[in-house]
Amino acid sequence: MISVLAPAKINLFLRVCGKDDRGYHHLDSLIVFTKFGDRLTLELAGDDALSVKGEFSAALDDSAIAGPGFNRQTPNNIGADNLVMRALNGYRQAGGVIGGLSITLEKNIPVGAGLGGGSADAAALLRAVNTLSSAPLEAAAMFKLAASLGADVPVCLAGGCQRIAGIGEAMTPFTMPKTGAILLANPRIPLSTKDVFAHSGVRYSGVAGSLDGLDAAGIVARGNDLTPAALALAPEIRFCLEIINATPGVKCAAMSGSGASCFALFDYPDDASAAAIQLETAGYWAITSQIHHAD
Repeated sequence: MISVLAPAKINLFLRVCGKDDRGYHHLDSLIVFTKFGDRLTLELAGDDALSVKGEFSAALDDSAIAGPGFNRQTPNNIGADNLVMRALNGYRQAGGVIGGLSITLEKNIPVGAGLGGGSADAAALLRAVNTLSSAPLEAAAMFKLAASLGADVPVCLAGGCQRIAGIGEAMTPFTMPKTGAILLANPRIPLSTKDVFAHSGVRYSGVAGSLDGLDAAGIVARGNDLTPAALALAPEIRFCLEIINATPGVKCAAMSGSGASCFALFDYPDDASAAAIQLETAGYWAITSQIHHAD
């Protein structure tokens, strides 16, 4: 048996640089991961099976929220449409050797939240099966497979702090300034990335430029071009940010990815916990954690 974390992904800033002939948006973004996330437990078994538990497991049954790539196991479906199972099947098709697996997915990250939950789950599955495999795949094959599963899966597979470009396939490691606590919050409203990009409020700010010499707040201040469109679709995001920004000790706050989740950085965990309590009292989901920093 093996148990692995699928950490929540945070876009500290996100700039839209344009759209190519295929209709894909090109981005400039700095991505970090937290010590909070979903958890996958894998056990060798005669046949593949997937079970889902956790606070947000029920959301995976709602195709309007999760989309066809996240449908969980039903009596007539062993979860082949779930991104975790697609990753497992893709691993075998790419030449990786792994027997039958019983997989339990503990869904702690809100669904449709801009925190990369499904992509993180797929990447965690790939890391785990490659550890268990008697014939593991080389890194290049792993990243090619990850890219075929979704734009965010390669960066989730890489982990650490990465500046991404293009549609997410180009990654450059970045040394993130040390931070204290991070607060994650969500208004319990899912947002579709496709819907946010389709909204007329999306701006094209272009590349953010050099990050040298910036502290964490300066990096976050590079902005998120998807925020106006997300606010138009889910005004509750604005109220979430207003509550956070009014909390003592907050260094900076912003929306992550395409929303609706927000994050805030604090020097002290107690200040972050106090903000989480205020958000929960107001009906939001909130949790405190830390950013993974390289040792």
